[in-house]
Order: sequence, then C-alpha cells, then structure tokens
Amino acid sequence: MSESLTYRGAGVDIDAATDALERAKATIRSTFTDGVVSDVGAFGGLFSGSFPTYREPVLAATIDGVGTKTRIARMMGQFEGLGFDIVHHSANDLLAMGARGLFFLDYFATARLEPKCLTEVIEGAAKACRTHGIALLGGETAEMPDIYVPGEIDIAGCLVGIAEKSHVPRPEQVQAGDAAIGLASNGLHTNGYTLARRALFDAAGLSVDHSVDGISLGEWLLRPHTSYFDAVWPHIGQEYLHGMAHITGGGLYENIPRALPTELRAMIDRRQWTPLPIFDLVQRSGNVPDNEMYRTFNMGVGFVLIVDRGAAQSVLDRLTGHDAWIIGEIVRGSKEVQIV
Repeated sequence: MSESLTYRGAGVDIDAATDALERAKATIRSTFTDGVVSDVGAFGGLFSGSFPTYREPVLAATIDGVGTKTRIARMMGQFEGLGFDIVHHSANDLLAMGARGLFFLDYFATARLEPKCLTEVIEGAAKACRTHGIALLGGETAEMPDIYVPGEIDIAGCLVGIAEKSHVPRPEQVQAGDAAIGLASNGLHTNGYTLARRALFDAAGLSVDHSVDGISLGEWLLRPHTSYFDAVWPHIGQEYLHGMAHITGGGLYENIPRALPTELRAMIDRRQWTPLPIFDLVQRSGNVPDNEMYRTFNMGVGFVLIVDRGAAQSVLDRLTGHDAWIIGEIVRGSKEVQIV
C-alpha cells in the first residue's frame, strides 16, 4: 500500500503561511483608513465607495511587480525594502494619472515560504502604505514549489486609487514649447535588474560589497523606489501642469511618449543632469551602449513633469525633497523622445 500524502509533504506548508499572516495582522490593520469596511482574513477586502469631496470622481488602478530586484534582496538578506518598492512604484504610476492611492493588494509567491522574508515584505509595504494614506486591504501568499526556483520570490501588487476627472492629464493638453522637468531618482528603482546583474556580477565579477562612491554595491541596488507623491501632488490640477511620466521599464524613451499627443516629441538634453555612479558602473561593466542604457534604466530621472514654459522655474523652485532640473522641451514631431 502506498504511503499517505500530505500537502506539506508535497511542498506546501499551509501552517507556516497561516502563522506568518496571523503575526502580520496588526501590521496590516495599522494601515486601515476610514474607507475600509472589512477586516483581515475575509474572502475579499471591502472599501467604501463614498467620495464626498470629489465633484466627479474616477477610479484608477495599476498593477506591477519588483522584477528580479528580489534576487539582490536575497543576496543581501534584506527584504523590507521590496515592500516599499512595490507600493512606491504603484503610487507613482497613479500619480502620473493625477490620482492618489486608496487601497493596495499584494501578491507574494515562492517555492518554499520563509516567514521572516514574508514578514519583512509586509512590514515594508505597510510602512509605505501608512505614509501615503493607503490601506493594505488584502493579498495573496502562494507557495508553489513546482513553479518557482528554490530560494527565489516573486512580488507584485495592485493599487486602486481615485482622481478628480478634470485633473486627469490628457495628451492633448501638452503644447509645443512646454518644458520637461526631471525629478531625480535614487538608483535603479525597480527596473533593469536583469541587465544590471548580468553586467555587474557575471561580466565584471563584482560582489555586493564592492564600493561605489563609498557605498556598497548591494546598498546601491537595494535602495527603495523613490516616491514622488509629496513633491508632485500640490501641482495636480493646476493649469500649468500638462503631462506627467513615471520613468520605469523602457526608460525615458518609452515612458515620456505615453504623455504626448501624436504630433509632438520631447527633446531631452542629457547635459542637464549627471546620472548616478551606479549607472556608469553598469555601463562600463557590461559595455552597454548609450541607447540601451537610456531605454532600460531611468538614468537618474525617476519622474517627469511637462509644464507650461512660463511656469517651469516656479514649479522647479517648489519641488521640495528632490533634486530636479529642466531637462528638455516639447517640439513638433511624432510622439517620441530624442535624447541629445
């Protein structure tokens, strides 16, 4: 007679997941806002649909992941920053739509659950949610030994938010002559890690302890994705703000055109800012062409505002908390970016 099989014996430990989430309940509840009308552990999260301060509210939603940055976290044994990454990335995406986050849903998957890793990710996400007034409304923890590589994790999240319909930027608002303002990133954020790892660790043979301008390579690569909410939100709905772009996968080349009408292009002058040293190290380590660098990484610019030229300096002066520069202008063309 064959032996009895159990889920744990097949590689899925329900008890470990249950225990980890039980310990995280207080952390999750600490993010709850007035709109939350369900508790942790229900079949779904419930959120009030009443928005009395909005004249014409529209819901906004975005979903993304942190990619292979998780492998750097594994190398360093530090996972909390990944929680910040997924919330900040999502909040910036909604910000580019003129929206702020209401509630967040996370997805954590791995071959074999490690409670410490899961706890750190939840704590990081909860801290980021509290800072932004976002409720961590629910999530999914999946243990799939037949799908994921042992030791690796996958993190994704969905953020739902709200915008005043009249404040949602439209490409037709962008005009020739507008200025492009770039807000500084603090590193790679959550994009380009597969290329960066191949260049730094495989091609150049560097370790996470390698010093880059006095900071270890591991620290550079694990810097949490910057949030631009506090700096940009005061400008949402203002007549001088014509468009926005969150510079993520695809870099400046792929993201700025998402804010442009078909008949305009952005001329970006890369002499207006100096990319962080981590980007130079990646490029030298992997002999990566300039075009590939600017199409893969943010290159030191994490968010772009397109504003009326006459208001550009005033906007620049009020972007507190971040280095920022006028990096280009909008000209006649064909919905593309030219970097000179």
